[in-house]
Amino acid sequence: MARQPLGLTVDMAKYIMTQKLKGNKRFPMVLMLEPTEMCNLTCTGCGKIRQAPEVLKMRLSAEECFAAVDECGAPAVSIAGGEPLVHPEIVDIVKGMLERKN
Repeated sequence: MARQPLGLTVDMAKYIMTQKLKGNKRFPMVLMLEPTEMCNLTCTGCGKIRQAPEVLKMRLSAEECFAAVDECGAPAVSIAGGEPLVHPEIVDIVKGMLERKN
């Protein structure tokens, strides 16, 4: 059974109640952020390996990532992609997102 910190559960509950009180029937719970398509592996089952080289080189800047977080407003962010750790600004992106939370 997966467990999460009590604070996270409380934050999510507050977010949901706020959205319900505003009358919003649909609202984002998780932003699936893909700052880069690039990957350092060649997993056979993954479609990324079949992408055109120009697509694999595409990436969002830290500012574009922050704009997506701000626009979405979801209380949780999942950083996926290709391999987000190969993004040259990943540390700044994560730090910036954590600063926005506080």
